[in-house]
Amino acid sequence: MSTVFYEQRSENEFIGIICDHPFPAHVHDPAEIVCLTSGYLEMTIAGKKCRLMPGDIAVVFPAIPHSYDVVSEGVQGLTLIFSPDTISEFSRTFRTMVPVNPLLLKKDKPSEINVIIRNLMKLSTLESSPLKLGYLHLFLAYLFTSLTLQPIEKHIHSGLSYQVLHYISEHFTEPLSLESTAHALGISRIHLSHIFSQQLHINFRQYINTLRIDRACALLRDPTYSISQIAYLCGYGNPRTFHRAFLAQCNMPPNQYRAKLNIYNDEDALLPEGEE
Repeated sequence: MSTVFYEQRSENEFIGIICDHPFPAHVHDPAEIVCLTSGYLEMTIAGKKCRLMPGDIAVVFPAIPHSYDVVSEGVQGLTLIFSPDTISEFSRTFRTMVPVNPLLLKKDKPSEINVIIRNLMKLSTLESSPLKLGYLHLFLAYLFTSLTLQPIEKHIHSGLSYQVLHYISEHFTEPLSLESTAHALGISRIHLSHIFSQQLHINFRQYINTLRIDRACALLRDPTYSISQIAYLCGYGNPRTFHRAFLAQCNMPPNQYRAKLNIYNDEDALLPEGEE
């Protein structure tokens, strides 16, 4: 069984930039649609390997495992993440069907979608805009005319492993340990360790770090947070531990990642690399 975790998302709707770093296989309740405009992406969706080139669209229905395996330099595009019930007209489709092929190639998509994507990208910086919902509605209307759908197989989140992942998704910014997590779930430390090693194929600490660093990448886009603040917000006891974990996962320190995004904070600029 491949590594798959449950991601608890705090927002019901996200319209913004593409994930710019690899991210392991996960599932979540919202739908997720990726529209690539430059660079390339390699994703795995429901076990199917997909390579996205500019103009391609990847479609992930709710509760479908997916991962970002390879992310090229200079990748750009639009990500749409939203509850299936955001637009009631399509909620039943999202809950009962899945695409035969999760990848819609540039040559197969309606040209009207390109205009909608450009407008959604312009609106993505606005916290709230009724136009975003309107364009999303149009986007889905055109998208579903181009996708071949099939009834979804019975897929029920059940079993202890799901309970474990759901619990951690809600508490990963807290000082979690294998012992405290096992106690909270009413199981033994050995049993919990077995779930991670035998079913999820990932070390408990590595799993926690994956969630924390992904949150950190999002916070680094906000210049109002210093790197020290981000370290504590993501559950790290001190900035040095955060620095080591970030470097191990992203192959660069957090201040370099922020600089790559052209987002600076006066405090960060004064800190030597590795001494946040």
